[in-house]
Amino acid sequence: MRRLELVRTRLTRVARSAARRRYVGDVDSISDVRSRHPDFEAIEDRIRGAGTDDLDYFAYGYTHEGGLALQQNPTEFAALILHLREDRPHRTYMEIGSASGGACSLLSQEVGFETVLSLDDGRHPRAAEQEANFSRVPGLKRFVGDSHSAEARVFLAQNVEHPLDIAFIDGDHSFRGVWQDLGLSLEFCRPGSFVVLHDTVACSGVERAWLQAVRKQILKPVAEFIGEPKPLGIAVGVVPV
Repeated sequence: MRRLELVRTRLTRVARSAARRRYVGDVDSISDVRSRHPDFEAIEDRIRGAGTDDLDYFAYGYTHEGGLALQQNPTEFAALILHLREDRPHRTYMEIGSASGGACSLLSQEVGFETVLSLDDGRHPRAAEQEANFSRVPGLKRFVGDSHSAEARVFLAQNVEHPLDIAFIDGDHSFRGVWQDLGLSLEFCRPGSFVVLHDTVACSGVERAWLQAVRKQILKPVAEFIGEPKPLGIAVGVVPV
C-alpha cells in the first residue's frame, strides 16, 4: 500500500510539473535571480535571522521561533525580494492575508513602498503580533475583516490613491478564495502591476488559480520561485496591457 501511495504521489507531481511547463513556460527562477545577485545569500540570512512561525514546520535554517514569525521558504522569499527590487520604485503595495505582519514588514524594509495596504481577517494565531510588526511599516493602512466582503472593496476604493504596483495574495487558500482575491486585486491594478501568489506548490487551490489565471491570460507569468526542501511556491504575474 505504501509503495502504491508513493507511485501515485510521484505521478501527481509529474502531472503538476507538466501543467506548469505547459501554461507557465520559461519564467524567472531562483537560480536565475541568484545568478544576478551576489547578495542573494545575505538576504537569505536576514530572512532566517528574522524568525519563523514554527521551527519544526518551517525547517529552512531559521535561527529562532518568533521575531517576525515568517511563514516563508527563505530561498523563495529572497528571490522574490530581489526580483521586485529590480523594478523599483514601487509606490503602492497591497497584501491580502497578513498573519503576523512579518512578511509585510520585511518586504517594506527590503523593497520599499510609499503606501502599504493590509487586508486581513485577524483570525491567524499570530494576528496579535501585527501591531508590533506593522509599527515598522511606513504609510500603512489596515482593513480588518473578510477580503471577500463589500466593505473590503469600499476600503480599497477609499484608500488606493494610485493603482497598485504590487498585490500579494496570501489569504484564503482555496481556489474560490484565491480567485475572488485575485478579482478584487485586479480592480485596483494597472497594466504592468505585479500580482504575487503565495503557496502555489503547497496548496492545490492556489496552484489551480495561478495556472488558470495564466491560461486565461489574466496574468502574464514572469517568475515562479520553488525552493527546497518543502517548497511552498511563490508565483509572480504581471497584469497584461
